[in-house]
Amino acid sequence: MVPLRFEQATVALYDPVAMNRTATRNVLYSLGFREIETFATLEDMRRVMNTTDFDLMVTEATRSDDPVLDLVAQIRRGQLGRNPFTVVLMTTWMSETHVVRKVLDCGADDLLCRPYSTGSLAERIRTHVLARKRFVVTSDYVGPDRRKDPAREHSAKTIEVANPLKIKAVDGLTGTEAQNALQTVVAEARAAVNLERMRRAALQIGVIAGFVDAQAKDTNGPGVRRTDLEKIVTVAAELSRIARVEKAEQPFKTCKTVTEIAKSAMEGNEIEKNAQILLRLSVALQVTLSPGRDEAECRAELDETLERIRARGRKG
Repeated sequence: MVPLRFEQATVALYDPVAMNRTATRNVLYSLGFREIETFATLEDMRRVMNTTDFDLMVTEATRSDDPVLDLVAQIRRGQLGRNPFTVVLMTTWMSETHVVRKVLDCGADDLLCRPYSTGSLAERIRTHVLARKRFVVTSDYVGPDRRKDPAREHSAKTIEVANPLKIKAVDGLTGTEAQNALQTVVAEARAAVNLERMRRAALQIGVIAGFVDAQAKDTNGPGVRRTDLEKIVTVAAELSRIARVEKAEQPFKTCKTVTEIAKSAMEGNEIEKNAQILLRLSVALQVTLSPGRDEAECRAELDETLERIRARGRKG
């Protein structure tokens, strides 16, 4: 069995209940963790995350709409903290299926229902050190790939991300060596994830534009949904934000054009023509963001995605 040494690993422990927080800290200490920072409020933890990197986060969810779920999603999207690949283990007293689904959908690595034993926590942590799942990136999710249907594997690329716990617990590096190694692999994985996020956003813009186009052509239908055009503006803004981070000049400029055209359509200007332009811009973005793929391949993926969604029931 591979020995694990957690003395150098940094832990953020959030639990609003003092007794539970102390109990969890004691368990982590018994497993060998020494650098443990505890937080009673999310605000305190969020503030510290601006300047401190954590290798492991253990966070408590007290309800199905707990703000901690959004905090974890922000970490995974690179909007909070400097390492979006922190191992996140969530704990909860709730075991209902819909609660479990919400917790896992935020991008956490794992969920441990209370009460749990020291052995259970140790085994979960060991699993994420030695056999962490690859991450999947979709239009609304960044996190461990939990898909069990092989037929769906082609629909989203998986990425091997940085594993800070493994670097600290297994590789035997000194503190400085471990930190340098972690910075390198985090930067590489962040770039790969951001590239895939931009590509997925570009595809999403095309899909929505495809439905706007269908709505504009359907003279017997209810008309174009303003919410669809608003969604294009929102997606373009997020793609633009990532492009700025990655210094991707062409996608950044294209997003500005996408936003202008979508807003023009929202004002009722040449909606069908603008929808067609948005479709072309979506494909152009995908070509720019997909090295080795040409316009025909990207357009085929867009058409296939539209047909797949229509087959599930959406017509326009």
